Amino acid sequence: MSSFQTWASWRRKAFISLAAIASMVLIALSPVAMTWMADLSVQWSDLSNIGQAYGGTSAILSGLALVSVSISLLIQNNLNRISQVHLIRQRQFDIVKLALENPQFLYVDGSAATGDPDAVLKVYANLFVGHWAMVWDLGEMNENTLHTVAGRLFESGIAREWWKVNGGSYLSSRRRKRFYAILSEECQNASRGAAEASGGRGVAVAVSSPERRSSRSSRHMVIVGVAAGMAIGILLQPAGRRVFGRS
Repeated sequence: MSSFQTWASWRRKAFISLAAIASMVLIALSPVAMTWMADLSVQWSDLSNIGQAYGGTSAILSGLALVSVSISLLIQNNLNRISQVHLIRQRQFDIVKLALENPQFLYVDGSAATGDPDAVLKVYANLFVGHWAMVWDLGEMNENTLHTVAGRLFESGIAREWWKVNGGSYLSSRRRKRFYAILSEECQNASRGAAEASGGRGVAVAVSSPERRSSRSSRHMVIVGVAAGMAIGILLQPAGRRVFGRS
């Protein structure tokens, strides 16, 4: 710490000490001041009536001050809650990060997790959806945005499989019900679209197989016909020579 900073710190402490001492002196001398004011030729009854006229205004100001204190307490409570949620989410992120770097630690989620080749991807999906849930709880994500990001997430079959098994864990509060409903809706829509797409590919394969078989059979028939024609021509060639030789 430099000498200038040391001097500024001492000066601030001295100012606070002098202010406290001056306040104590004024409080101690206030009875003497009231005695001096009593000797003045002032109509104290008139001053009292004037002071009572401000009673209503004083009550209103006191009420506003109470409301302001209540609002500040609510804001402070909300800030404390946000801070707690952030700390919890940061702790969860550290744990998930450790599991992503060391997949063998996934045994705490059951024996199936350690044998699942897609376990790391599912853990990452859980981390992502957990972030959305925190932003949703804070009121910083609307339904349209959640529909969009959830639709992109559930394009993956791995994410759909994970949500069908673990999605119910996000029903932890009343506000989360709408969050869970939106993600479940997008998961169902993605599953339906994937089923329709796979069904369309199956029909295309089924339609193309008979066409391929018919084209192959047609080529075989042409080849057999050409071969048969050449064989008949070779067999008939000596007979034709004998006929033309006799003539």
